[in-house]
Amino acid sequence: MKVDRPVRLRDFIKAEGCFFSVVGYRNEERIKSFLRYVPDSSGDRELNGKRYKKLSHDEAVSSPLAKKYLNSGVFRLPYSVVEEVYKPEERLEFAMKSSEVRKIVDFFSEIPKDKMGVTGSRLIGLEGEDSDVDFIVYGNWWFRAREKLRKSIETGKLSEPDDATWGFIYRKRKIPLPYEIFILHERRKYHRAFLGSTYFDLLYVRDYDEIGRDVPEEVGIKRGKAEIEATVRDDSLVFDYPGYYPVEHPEIEAILSFTHTFVGQAFSREKILARGDVEEIDGKLYLIVGTKRETHDEFIVSLDLMEKAGLMADFERWHQGLEVLPP
Repeated sequence: MKVDRPVRLRDFIKAEGCFFSVVGYRNEERIKSFLRYVPDSSGDRELNGKRYKKLSHDEAVSSPLAKKYLNSGVFRLPYSVVEEVYKPEERLEFAMKSSEVRKIVDFFSEIPKDKMGVTGSRLIGLEGEDSDVDFIVYGNWWFRAREKLRKSIETGKLSEPDDATWGFIYRKRKIPLPYEIFILHERRKYHRAFLGSTYFDLLYVRDYDEIGRDVPEEVGIKRGKAEIEATVRDDSLVFDYPGYYPVEHPEIEAILSFTHTFVGQAFSREKILARGDVEEIDGKLYLIVGTKRETHDEFIVSLDLMEKAGLMADFERWHQGLEVLPP
């Protein structure tokens, strides 16, 4: 299939009768994606008279399609098998059939509509009654949207996620950190909120002229697992995909987060502790966090933030139970 615009992160692809979410920006030869929805007569989602099931990470990587397309942790689809490309910015009007989406679009009325979109199940018409609104803002407009979200929480126009919602996110994403540590970091990210009774995530996606940004996203040469303490040099790309944390460290060039759980986790000049896989990419060493969407013993935490909040002792008690890794 020939496409008019580059396929980018958070687009969806229909191929082999299934739906895949795009998980990268560099898709010139094949589309980096992950299998999300498959036809299933007992599935709880329905589209055009056909039922679908949403797959977990483990279900996706053990599916028959994984044998054909899974390579280095992602599904790499040739353009020849693509049946349709779903672009959030092009299908915003479709998503706005939902009153929940319309409310959010109206709330961010100062942002051009072609810089907004909705991804996930609502993009392809497979949403359920309890589906969240995964709301995208593209490029630098996202930072304006985040600032409006922050100010609106402070003034009461928006609400922070309540305890039940935080608990649901914590369980769903199988966060490896203690709950209070997770909440401490999340509350200052300002990318989740309630507008009335409508919950939404505010997701960053690069604009088309930013797709070629020099942030590694391919798998490198494995150099083992490690835990490092370092200082963040720059935070301009910590909400990118992968989340990019250049650090002051004698060996590691930067930390890359391939899970949304750990984007925006720390900011400039903060001292952090991070645990993941070391990979060599183009002659430089990177610490990779989020080798699976559902992390287990991988994390990024701000030591400065925890110290300020008085939670270092709680973190250290939890941390003592982990396997000791080389620094």
